[in-house]
Amino acid sequence: MAAQDRLARIRAHLQAIDVAVYVASEASPAASPDPDKLATVLPPPALAFLAGLANTFRDDVRALHITRLQRQLELDLCSSLDEAHASCVFRNGPYPDGDAWTIDPLPEVLRDRRVDIGDTSPARTDELVAALNSGAQGVQVDMDDGHCPSWKNVIHGHWNLLHAARGMLQGVQSSPALLLPRPRAWNMDEEHVLVHGHAVPGALFDFGLHMFHSAAHLVATGRGPFFYLPKLESAAEAGLWARVFAYTEATLGVPLHSIKAVVLIEHILAAFEMDAILYALRHYSAGLNCGMWDYTASILSKFRSFREASLPDRQAHVSMQTPFLAHYMHVLLATCARRRAPATTGMVPFVLAQATPAEAAAMLQKTRAAKTHEAIAGSNGALVFDLSLVQEVQEIFAAQATPREVEATSMPSPRDLLALPRGHVTMHSVAFNLRVVLAYIEAWGRQDGVVVLDHCVEDSATAEIARSQLWHWIKFEHPIHATDLVVSMALVHALLAPISDAYTPATRRLTLHLLHVQHFPTFLTSFLQSQRLLWQ
Repeated sequence: MAAQDRLARIRAHLQAIDVAVYVASEASPAASPDPDKLATVLPPPALAFLAGLANTFRDDVRALHITRLQRQLELDLCSSLDEAHASCVFRNGPYPDGDAWTIDPLPEVLRDRRVDIGDTSPARTDELVAALNSGAQGVQVDMDDGHCPSWKNVIHGHWNLLHAARGMLQGVQSSPALLLPRPRAWNMDEEHVLVHGHAVPGALFDFGLHMFHSAAHLVATGRGPFFYLPKLESAAEAGLWARVFAYTEATLGVPLHSIKAVVLIEHILAAFEMDAILYALRHYSAGLNCGMWDYTASILSKFRSFREASLPDRQAHVSMQTPFLAHYMHVLLATCARRRAPATTGMVPFVLAQATPAEAAAMLQKTRAAKTHEAIAGSNGALVFDLSLVQEVQEIFAAQATPREVEATSMPSPRDLLALPRGHVTMHSVAFNLRVVLAYIEAWGRQDGVVVLDHCVEDSATAEIARSQLWHWIKFEHPIHATDLVVSMALVHALLAPISDAYTPATRRLTLHLLHVQHFPTFLTSFLQSQRLLWQ
């Protein structure tokens, strides 16, 4: 970073100038965004809007982080896992206007939710164009799990997004899929833009820029603005988003309640407040999405202090039909059915391009079985990464065009959602998780947010569960099945040694640090950002 940029950051922090906005540059020209794209994405009026958004909600965002820390401390101070679990209860009202409410009707264009393309970083231009042309209903334009937020990627991604919203992105055909940007989660800041001496929250930066540039056009054409909202932990956080939406609509002159958003239920605490989350966003809701790996990782994260909160070999013991995940999906589907909200399920991670015919056939069979099960259960759709799976998954959900009404009787208990499967930790599971973490961190070092391993896409969600399992196994010295060994840093070093040359020194160092650190980093992406990986 240039000396003048460092000075500007220091001065902004010290003086806390009311409306100061500093746009920092990278030290390396190769890592810096194109100047013309930067000027297009961040003209003075856009910066002024971001400044107003950040200043208006600074205290709310600070309160969000304090509440999260307080809740974590409460769980850490529990004397047992049973006591921690007892503090988790469903929140289903009462509501000021009674219990007969439903979400507002959706625009016609958003009612078919069969297939969205997932993990599509706007910085990967060719993939974004292909996704928009895929025939899917929507594209999750991903600035969170599937995106590496280097400054160059951020600016290039928003440049692509604003052109895609106007139908001006080269190569996009007529009648493309809908754009559903997923802004960064609240844990990530945009450190290159300071307002009032503070980095702008990545969530507000990504949401705000898309709204500033494209909301009016999307409303005029009836194609948005629509969003995915990641990693909410409570209905209070959904309420914050509702206030952000209302403020933005009023400030930009967008008709009230034009924004629609799908909330990703990818945190265990949010699972207990799904009904209240829909209520908080009832005028803005486009339903809920049920994932797997971020959600499962959040259980390990929240109950990090307890040995019993351990997950065995996830490849052998974890799927959406595993009881704790099946119960979570049932609650989500029943909640959405009751409130007339769309319910969608997780992303098919398979990448068929380099697979053998036998491997591809096996992956297709797994896809059909999983998505048929979800469609019959009441899901309205799902996500895929591989575009070749779009038609296959569309047909599965089309066959259940009128999903059965999900029974709300005999609902699972909170304990049902917390009962992790029993099973073994295997040497294979340790080695596989280590490969995922190494590959993901290595990809981040290349400014890429996804990597394909063994014909599956790995993003921050799968990297989260991989590193969470490893950290937990190391901390509690879990025995490895059919051996005399326990999981330890010594074992990690031994597994790393023969493959170390395949990774950069930074990747190896950060992986070892991540697994050895005493205090569990709540978010992998925040850890990598704090370690300045993108600036090395």
